[in-house]
Amino acid sequence: MKLKLIIIIGILNILLLPPSLAVERFNEINSFLQGFHDIKQFNGNVLVSQNGKIIFEKGFGYANFEWDIKHTPESKFRIASMTKQFTAMLILQLVQEGHVKLDSTISDYLRDYRKDIGQKVTIHQLLNHTSGIPNYLRINGFIKNNSRTTYSVDEFIKQFCSEDLDFEPGSQFRYSNSGYSILGKIIENVTQQSYQEVLTQKILKPLGMNNTGFDLASTILKSRVSGYENNLDGYKNTDYLDMSIPYAAGSMYSTARDLMIWDAALYTEILLNEKLATKMYQVSTHRNYAYGWEVSKLPEKEFGKPLTRINHSGFINGFNTSITRIIEDKYLIVLLNNTGGAPISSLNKGITNILYGKATQKAKKRLNRVLYDEIKFKGISAAVEKYTDLKNKGEKISERSLNHFGYELMNMGLIKESIEIFKLNVESFPESSNAYDSLAEAYLSNANKALALINYKKSLALDEGNMNAKEAIESLK
Repeated sequence: MKLKLIIIIGILNILLLPPSLAVERFNEINSFLQGFHDIKQFNGNVLVSQNGKIIFEKGFGYANFEWDIKHTPESKFRIASMTKQFTAMLILQLVQEGHVKLDSTISDYLRDYRKDIGQKVTIHQLLNHTSGIPNYLRINGFIKNNSRTTYSVDEFIKQFCSEDLDFEPGSQFRYSNSGYSILGKIIENVTQQSYQEVLTQKILKPLGMNNTGFDLASTILKSRVSGYENNLDGYKNTDYLDMSIPYAAGSMYSTARDLMIWDAALYTEILLNEKLATKMYQVSTHRNYAYGWEVSKLPEKEFGKPLTRINHSGFINGFNTSITRIIEDKYLIVLLNNTGGAPISSLNKGITNILYGKATQKAKKRLNRVLYDEIKFKGISAAVEKYTDLKNKGEKISERSLNHFGYELMNMGLIKESIEIFKLNVESFPESSNAYDSLAEAYLSNANKALALINYKKSLALDEGNMNAKEAIESLK
């Protein structure tokens, strides 16, 4: 509790007696973020601090649109994959206590897990996503078919986290929620307690993180934030997701101020000794991912000195979030958004630039919004013309963003318009199997089986492993 008291005193001091530099920074960050909020690219809470003192704290928009409830410092957001850093901490605490070894295998702790994989994959490889265990989210139709089902941990691991390996353990990096679900079960087996109980006893209670926990729909949770999707035709309530599914990979909620307490604790040995804390931030040889954290170096030329950034983002139905820590100067940036799809990387980069006196890139409408406005007021031909004009002017337009826009139009029932957008993607990225696959799907939605078959075949020719195209071709034949 002492740690929380120190932080609260720091918060009060900075809010009551802000120096001129803090006011200047506050105004600059506020103006930068307001630009994104004004064009509906951010709705949520932001906290920026240095060494336990708040530089900026503000809520933008609503925690609940239906009741016009604005965000407050007590707003509790789902933090999604930011949960992984807490799971990693619990594992390392068990290592510290001698109950778990990083070089031990899954089978050492989960006797019922399939032996051919369990005896090969280590705890270390689960933590840094080099296990080769496939991510359950890649299963075709997983969210659509399973998101409303409540699973026990054992059921979920057996059904969705026990597929054949994608690669030999330790040879590659591939992000896997499945791996962290298995880590959660290992924590439960070793402690003989639920993940939620261990999380509370080993981290949340000792730090006084009273507004953080494991999210369950059945719990009456004060200041729970509602999640929304930010669609072209407006906000809508996000689809329901049973929180037994993300589990130790993504089922926590928190507030910006609680995450500030968490950040402060990570600079101490309250939770973990220095040797293991150092281990927590050691990246693999395949990617800048350590144990529940991404660790990278910011360019010295740009910032005037070497800087280490430790961060992680999270994305789940209706929410996207991030925590960024710049170690040398003890900066913390917390972004908690409840309208899905906020440009978290751009927001983090802009705030970091402000902290170091660098220029920022102002908010601007996304390509899909620009093109949708053309469709809405002038028609699809005007949108195609606008796209061509932007491309000729050097606008960088990714295959992914154009493809996403096509599906947005499909979901709105604008099938013919989506076909024209997918056609643009094929023309711009003729070597992309995915672009042809999407165009084929749009044709199929428009009952044009002949053109659908042609494009599925083109997709398969570019990627022989495209099972979706294979299955569609067989069906159409």
